[in-house]
Amino acid sequence: MNPITGETLALVSSPAFDPNQLTLGLSAAQWKMLEDNPLKPLQTRFKQAYAPGSMLKPVTAGIALMNNSINPAEAVKITSKKWQKDKSWGSYFVTRVHESNPVNLEKALIFSDNIYFAQTALKIGKENFAAGLRNFGFESEMEFPFPLETSQIGQLGSEIALADSGYGQGQIQMNIVHLMASYTPFVNGGNMIKPVLLMDDQKNQVFKEQVISKAAADTIAPILRKIVSEPSGTAHRAEIPGHPLAGKTGTAELKAKQGEKGTENGWFVAYNTNTPNLLVAMFVEGVQDSGGSQVPVKMMKNVFTE
Repeated sequence: MNPITGETLALVSSPAFDPNQLTLGLSAAQWKMLEDNPLKPLQTRFKQAYAPGSMLKPVTAGIALMNNSINPAEAVKITSKKWQKDKSWGSYFVTRVHESNPVNLEKALIFSDNIYFAQTALKIGKENFAAGLRNFGFESEMEFPFPLETSQIGQLGSEIALADSGYGQGQIQMNIVHLMASYTPFVNGGNMIKPVLLMDDQKNQVFKEQVISKAAADTIAPILRKIVSEPSGTAHRAEIPGHPLAGKTGTAELKAKQGEKGTENGWFVAYNTNTPNLLVAMFVEGVQDSGGSQVPVKMMKNVFTE
């Protein structure tokens, strides 16, 4: 989309099917082949809601800054790759990939630190966190000509659920159009732009005014650039000389319980900071054995290179 005007430039779901075949009529065998295809070509991915994983972390950061729950410069002591608030959590731990100590907001976003954002969600508190997400458009139907599943917060009843939701797991669900729009405040000084689809739709509509302050947007946006520009950033493979991208990677795990090996969905959102007229959100299913979020990072680099 164009993150300034809100114009939706492309909606892609792949694998797909040739809709012209339907206008001519499919045989029962042809229809059954489409229905039984394990790659589900009849499923329109961009209308579905999925766990966003780490894609939610900049949103969580914005909510925390608006509630004065964190000081972005504060160095938080995190000494291990796994953490639990106290023994009442039993055998449940929040885990992270990169071991770094201490961790401030910049490091937490660059390394995509689950523990930092789990702790941040607990500092925000259930009520303020839910209110902040609703301010970002969760549980609100987005007026969009193509029907989209409404993004959901889910249950935040326990401390574990709240902590997991802080880094985009728990029961958080987002459709990718809403997720894409959730990154427009970092381009527009805190205003969330409404995605529009039709040529005669009014452009430059503000969907949610000042979901975060300009100061909060100005704090987070430069870090999104560093996620790509810094060699240690999770999206550094998308760095293109002369085309400075800012963005965020995410890997959402889908499994029944901790300790199991499940499937993973890889995410990446990026925009060119020099000419922010194109913002792309990409989501790839089943990346657990092929590089996680680096799969959409590589594909996104190809898009911006073209």
